[in-house]
Amino acid sequence: MLLRSHFAIINGNVCETIKLKKSGGGIQKTMKAKAGTSRSIVYLTAAAVTVILMLLYWANSDSASRSQQKIQRESYRLGTIVRITLYGDDSERLNKAIDLSMKEIERLENLLSVNIPSSDVSRLNSASGDHPVKISEETAFLLEKALEWSERTEGAFDPTIGKIVKLWGIGTERAALPDPEELREAVRLTDFRKISIVHKEDGIFVQTGKGQRIDLGGIAKGYVTDKIKELLIKEGVSSALIDLGGNIAVFGDSPKMGKWKLGIQHPFRPRGEYFGIAEVSDVSVVTSGPYERYFESDGVRYHHIFDPATGYPARSDLASVTVIGADSTDADALSTALFVMGFGKSVSFLKDLKNIDAVLVTEKPEGTIAYVTHKLSGSFILKESDMKKEMISQ
Repeated sequence: MLLRSHFAIINGNVCETIKLKKSGGGIQKTMKAKAGTSRSIVYLTAAAVTVILMLLYWANSDSASRSQQKIQRESYRLGTIVRITLYGDDSERLNKAIDLSMKEIERLENLLSVNIPSSDVSRLNSASGDHPVKISEETAFLLEKALEWSERTEGAFDPTIGKIVKLWGIGTERAALPDPEELREAVRLTDFRKISIVHKEDGIFVQTGKGQRIDLGGIAKGYVTDKIKELLIKEGVSSALIDLGGNIAVFGDSPKMGKWKLGIQHPFRPRGEYFGIAEVSDVSVVTSGPYERYFESDGVRYHHIFDPATGYPARSDLASVTVIGADSTDADALSTALFVMGFGKSVSFLKDLKNIDAVLVTEKPEGTIAYVTHKLSGSFILKESDMKKEMISQ
């Protein structure tokens, strides 16, 4: 089975852990099973896969008010399982909104998927820099947002990383060490500054550098999450949890009333074990880590979060990065970029971001430490006794 949910009672709340595969033999077995899927894994592989969050929310039918209803829908989109959960007192309104949401996800996937031949991204890659390609306003917006973060992170995030991602094939049956010469060429081609976007009266045209391959995987799920949130609010939904393969967005009160409780996956423990809980509202939460997708060769583990400067998996001193902010698009890109940057640069970078919170987990001689931005400190509860909590001043 592709996805299963595991439930456990924690402090009176139902805790749900979403699994892409039955873990059985642990993460390694999960990774092998993932590689056997056909269409799913390649889409959204350029940057960090957002790791699974535990959603701690009141799920008993008796817990909410008698008039409140819960409508939930799952589908396989964007290379993962997407799940939308709505709460309210008008079932007709909720069902209409969830139907529209699923259709919107499909529409956006058809624009952004690297695997759908007719998508804007695939048409750009087919042109391979030979000529400009007319794309939709939405794809142009996302590409411009990706380039903005590429500039701000000095290339730690780069949407032209597609050649590198394809060579490694992590998450597919062909995952293997790439040919060194081919990898050097892929690194040479990875340069966001070579992308040209021109707005004309008859449309928006993009031309990549010669031979470049675009992959919006490190930002696309965040963008789709934002679009779904926008749609739901427009449709009059007042409380929702959006989960696009681990990209989590919540708005309104939780069914238990008050803030939502999101448990963050422990980077060194089996799936479903969390080290801390973030009590949040009206935000998106995205976590990146090297433990979600990888393969091993000659005793060396190669994960899926690539450093655009080297073409190899990032040699980061961070075990996981969780980014919390109002904009899921930004959080998605940042979770990848901060992991690639490493702890020191990430701390400096976060000081200039006033509306972004983060949890950085790193191992130091004195033990494992969760560094939390100052504004988040009051709403982040460390549950792991073997870890320490330190503040990041902003």
